[in-house]
Amino acid sequence: MKICVITNLYPPFVRGGAEYLVHQLVLELFKQGHRVSVITSAPWQSLKSFKPQLQEELGVRVYRFYPLNLYYYLNASRVIYPVRWLWHIINLFNCSDARRVKSILKKVKPDLVISSNLMGISFLPPRVIAHLNIKHLHILHDVQLLHPSGLFIWGKKKLSLAMRCYQLCTRWLFKKVSVVVSPSEWLLNEHITRGFFKKCQKYVLPNPIPQALNKSRIKNAEPPFELLYDGQLAEHKGARWLIEALKEYQRSDFVLHLVVRGDKLNFTKIQEFIEGDKRFAIHWSCTQREIDEYYDQSHLVIVPSLCYENSPVSISKSLMVGTSVLASDIGGIPELIKVGETGWLFKPGDKDDFIKKLNWCLDNPNKLLETGLQASKEFTSRTLVNYTKKIIEVSEVIDN
Repeated sequence: MKICVITNLYPPFVRGGAEYLVHQLVLELFKQGHRVSVITSAPWQSLKSFKPQLQEELGVRVYRFYPLNLYYYLNASRVIYPVRWLWHIINLFNCSDARRVKSILKKVKPDLVISSNLMGISFLPPRVIAHLNIKHLHILHDVQLLHPSGLFIWGKKKLSLAMRCYQLCTRWLFKKVSVVVSPSEWLLNEHITRGFFKKCQKYVLPNPIPQALNKSRIKNAEPPFELLYDGQLAEHKGARWLIEALKEYQRSDFVLHLVVRGDKLNFTKIQEFIEGDKRFAIHWSCTQREIDEYYDQSHLVIVPSLCYENSPVSISKSLMVGTSVLASDIGGIPELIKVGETGWLFKPGDKDDFIKKLNWCLDNPNKLLETGLQASKEFTSRTLVNYTKKIIEVSEVIDN
C-alpha cells in the first residue's frame, strides 16, 4: 500500500513522545512492505525553506518545508501570548501550507493518509484530503483540537467563549476524517462529548511499547530506593511540585533521579533549588540508552502530572521493564494502571495523598517489586508490530 503520513514534527525535530511514536510507526510501515512518504515541517534556513525539500531517510521519502506563520512551532515558548494567539488563528486556516500539502499529495498519490499532530502545519489538510478523495486515518495524541495549548490543567477545565469558538472551527475542519484512533478511552470521549467525529469510525488503540525496553533486572529490596521522574520541567507536568513535596519529606532512604527534557534554563533553576540535597540527582541531555537504564534500575517511577494526560510514554516504558508507577489520577492515566497490581494513583496536586501513597510503597518494597514484574507480563503484547498491523486493519474499513 502507498501511505503518506502527515505530522507537524519528525525527527530530528521533536518535542515529546508523540513524535517518536510516529517515527517508529513510519519505519515499521516501511519494514512491513508499504511505500511510505512523510510530509512534515522544518525550521527556517533560507528562502528555499518555503519550498518542500525531498530527502530519502531510511528508505522513506520525507518532504519538509517551513510553515508560513509568525514563528516555528518549536519556538513557541519564546513568544508572548498575544502573538501566540494570532499564530493559532493563522494555523487554523493556513491556506499556504494547505496548498503545499495538496501539491505533495497529488504527486505522491497515496492510497491512505495517516495524520498525526497537525499543530504548526495547518489544520486544513483534513479538508484537502477529503477533497482529493483519499482514505484518511487520524491519530489523536492530546487535546489540541479542543484547546490550542494541547492541555487541560487540573482545576481549570472550564472552557471560555474563545475556546468554544476554537472548537467550532476544529470540529468543522476535521469533520470528514474517515477513521480516528485514540490511545485512551478518556481522550476519545473528550472529543465525542464535544461533538467531534460523529460520522467516522472510532477506535481505542493503546500506544506500543519500545521493544528495546523489554527487559527487567532483579532489584534489591533494600534502601536507598531509586525513584525516577522523566519529563519536562514545565509546571503542568508537576516536576516542580514533586521536588517541593520531596524537599519537605522527612525520609532519607531514597534518591530521586530527574531526567530532564527541555531547555537549559529550567534545568539550571532546578539544579540550584536541590543543590546540597543528596536525595536528588538531576540529569540533562541524556542518551536514549542512558534513559532506558534509569527506567530499568528504578524501584518506582513517579508521574505527578497537573494536566489531563492522555497516555504518558513514561508509564508504558516503566511497566514494560517491570518498574512500578505512582501517578496522578487524571485523564487517561488510570487506564494504564491497575491499582495495587501494576501501580498506584494519587489525587493530582494533593501532597498529603501523594506522601501517604509513597510511604506505603517504600515501606513495602517486596510488594513494589512484585507489582512491577506483574506489569511487565501484561504489556508484552503491546508491540510496535501489532500496533502497526492494527492501524492498517482499521484503515481497511474506509470507503472512499
